[in-house]
Amino acid sequence: MVAVSTPADMSIPHNSAAGSSKQTRFASGSVSESGSESESEVKEIIDQKDAYYESIYFDTDDDSDADGTEATPKGKEAEDQDEDEKEYDRRAGFESKKTATSQTMAQAEISAITTGLQQSSLDASSSKKSGRKQRHKMISDAELLYDPDEDDRDEDWLIKKIAENCRTIETEVLRFPSTQKKPSKKLSDSNTESSRDVTEGNHDSEGKGAYQDLKLNEDDRNSAFHPVACEVCNTKIAVVDEDETDQGRDLFMSGKTARRIDHVHLTTPVTALAYHNNEILISGQGPYLKAMLISTSETLQCIHLGNDWKVHRIVLANVQEISPTIEARLFLVFGAKSLQILRLVVEKLDTHEHPKAFFQHLWNLPHMEDWIIDAQWLWTKENLPSENPCVRPSIKPGATAPPSYIALGYAHNFIQVFELPRSPFDIPLDRLSILPSRNHLSIFCLIYSVQSVEHCTLFCGRFHNNTLEDLLFASGTVFCHALLWKVHHPDAIEAPIEKSLIGHEGILFGIRWSQDGKAVCTVSDDRTIRIWDVSHHENVTHSTHYGHTARVWDCQIIGNYLISISEDATCRVWRNPLLTNLQEVDDMSDCLACWEGHEGKSAWSVAVSENGVVATGGGDGGIHLWRLDSVAEGSSDIENSTKDIDLPTITTYYPSAAPNEKEFIRDFVITSMDQSINATNTGFILVRNDKTDAWSTLYQSDLLKNYTSLESSPCGRTVIAGSLGGKVIAMSACGEFEPIIGDTLGGIKIQFVFVCNGVGQDDFRIIVFRANCTIGLFRLDIHSTESKKPAEFRHVCDLKLPNNNKAIHTAYFSPDYNLVLLGSRDGTVHVYDLALLEKETPEERPLLEGIIELKKCHGTDSVSSILMVTEQGEGYGGKDRINVYTTGRDGSWTRYRFLGLPGGEVAGVGADDADSDSESDDETTVGNDAVGSSSQNERESGGSGIVLQKIFQSKITKGWLEQVLIMDGELLFLGFFNKKLFVYNETKHFEIFAMHCGAANRRRWRFLTNNSRLEQARVMYHSGYKIRRFARELTAGHEIFQSAKLQYNFHGREVRHVRSLTHAQSLTVDAPAPIIFASGGEDCRLRLFQYIPYKTKSSCTALRPLCNLKPHLGGAIRCLEWSYTNEPHSYLLFTGGAVESMRAWQVTLSIPNSYQAQSLKNHQDKLILEHTPLSLGALELAQCPHASENLETRIMDLAVFRINHGLDPKYSGKHFIAAVYSDAAIRIWCFDEETHQFVLAIEHAYHGKCILQVSHLQLAKDGGHLVFTAATDGKIAIWDVSQALDRFLESYSTEMSTGGESSSHPHVQNTGRHRRSLQRNHVQSLIGTMPIEVVVHMSGVNSLFVQGVDQETILTVSGGDDNALVAVQIKARWDSEEREVVIESLEEIARVVDAHGSAIQAVAMTNASTIVTTSQDQQISLWKLDYPEDESPSSAKLLKLESQFIHVPDPSTMDVFPSPSEKKHSVAIAGIGIQVFDIHDNTTN
Repeated sequence: MVAVSTPADMSIPHNSAAGSSKQTRFASGSVSESGSESESEVKEIIDQKDAYYESIYFDTDDDSDADGTEATPKGKEAEDQDEDEKEYDRRAGFESKKTATSQTMAQAEISAITTGLQQSSLDASSSKKSGRKQRHKMISDAELLYDPDEDDRDEDWLIKKIAENCRTIETEVLRFPSTQKKPSKKLSDSNTESSRDVTEGNHDSEGKGAYQDLKLNEDDRNSAFHPVACEVCNTKIAVVDEDETDQGRDLFMSGKTARRIDHVHLTTPVTALAYHNNEILISGQGPYLKAMLISTSETLQCIHLGNDWKVHRIVLANVQEISPTIEARLFLVFGAKSLQILRLVVEKLDTHEHPKAFFQHLWNLPHMEDWIIDAQWLWTKENLPSENPCVRPSIKPGATAPPSYIALGYAHNFIQVFELPRSPFDIPLDRLSILPSRNHLSIFCLIYSVQSVEHCTLFCGRFHNNTLEDLLFASGTVFCHALLWKVHHPDAIEAPIEKSLIGHEGILFGIRWSQDGKAVCTVSDDRTIRIWDVSHHENVTHSTHYGHTARVWDCQIIGNYLISISEDATCRVWRNPLLTNLQEVDDMSDCLACWEGHEGKSAWSVAVSENGVVATGGGDGGIHLWRLDSVAEGSSDIENSTKDIDLPTITTYYPSAAPNEKEFIRDFVITSMDQSINATNTGFILVRNDKTDAWSTLYQSDLLKNYTSLESSPCGRTVIAGSLGGKVIAMSACGEFEPIIGDTLGGIKIQFVFVCNGVGQDDFRIIVFRANCTIGLFRLDIHSTESKKPAEFRHVCDLKLPNNNKAIHTAYFSPDYNLVLLGSRDGTVHVYDLALLEKETPEERPLLEGIIELKKCHGTDSVSSILMVTEQGEGYGGKDRINVYTTGRDGSWTRYRFLGLPGGEVAGVGADDADSDSESDDETTVGNDAVGSSSQNERESGGSGIVLQKIFQSKITKGWLEQVLIMDGELLFLGFFNKKLFVYNETKHFEIFAMHCGAANRRRWRFLTNNSRLEQARVMYHSGYKIRRFARELTAGHEIFQSAKLQYNFHGREVRHVRSLTHAQSLTVDAPAPIIFASGGEDCRLRLFQYIPYKTKSSCTALRPLCNLKPHLGGAIRCLEWSYTNEPHSYLLFTGGAVESMRAWQVTLSIPNSYQAQSLKNHQDKLILEHTPLSLGALELAQCPHASENLETRIMDLAVFRINHGLDPKYSGKHFIAAVYSDAAIRIWCFDEETHQFVLAIEHAYHGKCILQVSHLQLAKDGGHLVFTAATDGKIAIWDVSQALDRFLESYSTEMSTGGESSSHPHVQNTGRHRRSLQRNHVQSLIGTMPIEVVVHMSGVNSLFVQGVDQETILTVSGGDDNALVAVQIKARWDSEEREVVIESLEEIARVVDAHGSAIQAVAMTNASTIVTTSQDQQISLWKLDYPEDESPSSAKLLKLESQFIHVPDPSTMDVFPSPSEKKHSVAIAGIGIQVFDIHDNTTN
């Protein structure tokens, strides 16, 4: 449904601000203001447009009604109409005070003009049709039906102000009650009247009658009628939404209605946050307001404020207790010069149920005098508690009376105070509240206005106090200082400045008051936070806080803390300097926590609940939740959080110690939450009770003097100590067995000990790494004290290492599969199969060789931990999925899967197999150091049949990752960065814990926790010769929210390319095919999302993140394209961008085998099929070699295609990538699925300038490959590459069949540092092949779309920097004998020179005649290529069908993909955020 563009010369009176009589002129949807017009001028306008109004709004019956009765007397009719309008005003909340004191002169003027408008309309119509009366039609209250849940477009429809100033839209047909005696006008007839689509009827004075013949059933009638009020005269009318009826939908799809573009999803920066209570958070994102339940991440309600809206701030008032189960929160939102007043109504019937909520619109003030920088609710003094004139949630008691005024602070340092037209608490609740289209400023009385003596421009400002008499304003100027002044000066024209806060060296971006008004916090462009003590009239002191690495946007003073957000995308928590001497806190040491949850640039908004949950909204569109109590309970910077562990006096446990005996703790382990075991320099093993600080001796031996390597089992029951002389001592931490001494053979120093759980609870495996780089495997069996059997310690075997002399830093034993996995210092993972021992003779048992050697899993950095996890029945074919997780000191983690283990998945079934018969061990075990990349798909040894396949790799820190944990089904990582220990929850994507403790020096730290929430946690670490400990204790079940990500995020920087996976197939029966997006941009990240296209009552449409990868070389991703493979649910993704970087990624989709397709109810209570929740694997297969000498060369665009010629092996698994470069080069690469190599197939240079676009089209099944290129010279060049591709394939396939260089090393690593050098053995040139070119733009061609209309007709549509949209038609045919494309004609058929207001960034086509464009002017436009009948194609025209505003800043890319509905397409537009539209396929007629 789209509003009709009223003719440009048509204008009508409009209620305007500040009591002045102005008019609004509507032309092509834009609004401008001009001076007032006289009544005669209004009459002239109505005369000109009489037919327009007559057909839509006025009855043309005779004076008598259809049944012959007398017409209702004029006085009685007016009286009835007034009563109806009063009731409608009461329900809609529009009713203003009727007292004489509240009637302004402006209102009287508007009333007079309104009366004149109605009378002029009657007079004008009477001159044409004498004897016929004209009046607005009315309907009964029972027929004022509107339910936003009935149609997801209703809300957007009303926002378009369809009834503003007595206007309607062409797709909406007015329907009114009429008597049965009057013949009705058929819908088919009314549709012929174009924009005057209306059915006439006779008003029934009793409000009863029959509907017009619309062929609607009763349900359709109830859902199709909507109330609209005329803005000028406030008359009620009813509008039927044709799109909601079956017949209307048919009309709509046939192209007879105008609504074609529907907004369905938006992710943009979150610019405003506010807590209603501890459960519900209100967020502002672009033009949308959301109420979200933080405990479950559900969206309770989402509303649209208007197409020209961007929410800047949410200002809360007090809560109205309506009933024991219902409360309403009054609040206002503002952005730019607009303001709206709303309330959030929350209903909670049961304490065990989730609350329900909805927004109710009250007043709309769209055009204020200046840019609004702050707003404040004001009360009268008698309505506020005398103890404290404030209603902030943390101040009790609060006000119970509603506010009476609002104060607005403007960007030019002046204040206005308005009186509310009525008490907000007196407005009835209305769940069906519609967005007011009128400007209500005329009914707001301006009671006070004042200008500061400083006439300057402000970047920020903030009010303090809630009464006019006490109101203060703090303004941050562009001159780097803040001004504090009192607002209320009744006898002064300008308000004086009370204090100037000077000290910043940059523009102020944010300013806040403390709750008591004694301090002011300012943040600036100079990256500092300053706290000003303004409690003294003369001496103003301040503290300065450094720490943010970019501009600081905001900072709040919350109790003991300061909470700041910055352009560096972090939220920092600081110690409140007001609680100490301000002169003593002047550095960044007061930063208690740094929360890094957002990506890219800027955390834009922050809010803090009463129970200490901090919500931050980022420029990436995400909302993160943080717990403030974690700072108090989990930060080592708080003095009492971390304590030293001091040994008792040595003589208490070592009476014979020499007086000068040097004693200290050499090594330590944590065995439980209240116990640690410590090895001392004198050979004692001491047990410390951390709760009572009591010490006891567990063991003492001279074997452990001066050196001990200590380790405990995962359960904490067993402790193993390794000695300098090669002995190990096994001890029980809880007295289960007597200590025993074991010999590790060889008498060599034991450097590391690893203790792993065995088959049973009393069985353990001990792996020791000796100083000579040998490894021994031992078994420890313990027995209960009742059995009186001693523990047994025996040697199993030694594990053979390659001759690399690298230390082993981690080990893991799998009792289920009898495997040992070792991680070495050089990044290698070794796998040993202990089952092979049974096949060897006893003499050969002591030494076991590895079956798999995976080199450089984390580059050249150490593998720090290994964990093996089995998912029962979740693998292919119902088999077990056996995962292996590794972490490394390169800051990344990797996930592998085993194939070929008992009960697990099998190699070759549901997996991507590699050639397991490779003869060269070096070649088949070459690893890789690139983030997200893979060495060969799997590693296989001898006849074991066990394969370890790399699935995923990601880097989450610039520091080290030291440990991987899986607790409560969540994946946790422990790491170190900048001397900070952190725990990161990868499942929920947030840092759950951090503390300063120094770097991870060898193994001089220990960590233990009991669950994924770290409710109990212990940390011990070395600090010089001292040991320090930290204890974290949270109340069990104290989790306030399930997920720290309340709202998923998008990219944090500008997105340069987005592409949907159009080849995706359904993964389960009866479920729709998943919609997958891949995107890349300036943040150098490749991200993949699943788009959920429907909304339910607890969720909105969403992009669910599946994968977040950052290629190791960095550089922006400028282009990406999908391709498909022959394997089910396996796809290839090619990315290109800066530093001539092009990569091939393998993307696999999967779901749990136990999953079955589900049906759910959408927000309309209709059953729909659920989109399958996916698991996704992303693996980098190869990186393309550089072909240019200049490393600054960029890949500008890609086009990917496959050649399918039956079963011919030379075409199988070959993907061709046409790439264009910034140095004017055109290269076509061949990516071979079998060898994972990029091979240069065709190379040429043309245009002489940077080439911006490339596209591919195949004319026939057996050939006819055309490549289209477009550059900054404004030209499109068309290349026939068919013969060159044939020559390349012949050359390449010959070499592969003869065992040439390309085939000799399958699966050799081709990524990162191991990227192959460029081989030009098969390069074909296009020299001698002249392209066909056409000049289409005056400068750069930013976008190019090629559409094959039929076998001989090609259509190209392009958009450029010159704002033009151009369509070119090409006639071509494929000559299969000559193997060439013959281009017979090429002509420009249509051009729009000013298609957009700025450079066109992207074009696409949904069919042969429908074009979608987007531009830097933030508009999406829908065009129809219209071919006149019996005329040449050159006379075609591009007709703009519709245009809508895009709420994504800097739109730079667009993709069109089929919608789940067969009658529409979806369009995704990305820039700083992403917005998705539905394009209805109704433009063919």
